[in-house]
Amino acid sequence: MRRIAWGLAVLASWAILLLWAARIDLSSPFAAAEQREFPGDDFSAVFGVGSADSDRLRVTSAGADFTSLQSLQPADLDAASFPTLRYRFAGFPRTLELSLVFRTTESAEDIAISLPWPGEGTNTFDLSQVPEWQGRIVELGFAEFPVAHLVPPAPGFRPFELVGADLWSRSWRGDLAALSTDWLGAWSWTQRSVHALGRDTDTPRARSLVLCVAIALGTALAWLALLFGRRTPAFATIGLGAAVAAWLALDLVWQAGLWGRLATTRAVYAPLDWAERERTVADTDVVAAAERLRAMLRDEPESSRILVYADADNGYELLRFVWHALPLNVAVFAYASFVGDALPENTLIVFYHSSAWRTQPTWRKLLRYSEHLATSDSIHADTFENNPVDVFRFHHGRR
Repeated sequence: MRRIAWGLAVLASWAILLLWAARIDLSSPFAAAEQREFPGDDFSAVFGVGSADSDRLRVTSAGADFTSLQSLQPADLDAASFPTLRYRFAGFPRTLELSLVFRTTESAEDIAISLPWPGEGTNTFDLSQVPEWQGRIVELGFAEFPVAHLVPPAPGFRPFELVGADLWSRSWRGDLAALSTDWLGAWSWTQRSVHALGRDTDTPRARSLVLCVAIALGTALAWLALLFGRRTPAFATIGLGAAVAAWLALDLVWQAGLWGRLATTRAVYAPLDWAERERTVADTDVVAAAERLRAMLRDEPESSRILVYADADNGYELLRFVWHALPLNVAVFAYASFVGDALPENTLIVFYHSSAWRTQPTWRKLLRYSEHLATSDSIHADTFENNPVDVFRFHHGRR
């Protein structure tokens, strides 16, 4: 009898936990009372090329910046009344990321929200957690672009079909579906992925699966101790077995996510030989800038010190630029301990996508005796151009 009581108590506790995790409003119906349906052919291609195919929109090419965008202008759409988004694509490639884009009467700016990779089924997203989803929606659409930092822009696009999208009013079914998509959906790599212990995206997400599994495990053990006592011989065995099962469940979800991310890498690099893989990078513009720097400094001694500076909002590209500039004797300027007169004579200071050398008084003072090296396609060394790199040879005084 106690076993039945324990099972019922655990199931009831887990049901309450699921309702909490999905942020379900107990007063809402199980199925959505209102729905707005938008077939794919209701959307128009804003960036890229798309054409209606039956009730779908077939997108065959991206825009000039390798981004595609499809949108529509819904009539009389109140955001608060429709917090649940359901979207469907067909043939959506692993090499692309997907974002929801919308505008409201509250703001003239476009709002973009990253969505899980859609695959071939229907995905659901809870828009009630997006602060900007309020007021009247005047434009709604989807944007696609090559997976950042992984997929090269040019070959990243592959044709796909936008099947359609729905907006639902609040319901148990919609909230549970959104929770399932959040926990089990395929999310792309981000710059945080390598070190994040939790979520690695800025997109508003559901409550953590790890937290919910930990609570579920703790609840089951608490009911076991309450009904059978902690001294029962089965407590340790059941507790250990439950912990292992919880760990395996979480690991399977994690491995499924890694498998999806691996599929993106395979889609890009599997058809290429090793030489082509080495040349195929996502940040082609950074590679071009690094090659330009090497060409400018080809006559410099190998021991020449090279320090690279970039503006604060360009940190990631700065590190990638330094990486691609190897095997030059190059480092990040901010990491060097040199200041003022301690900077060695003839140090080469590289400004990567930065005009600080001419706009900031501190830099102008530091470089007042330095030599501005001409780029390979400049006529005069002091000509200001929109170059990715500007190079100075540091001198302490007049020469």
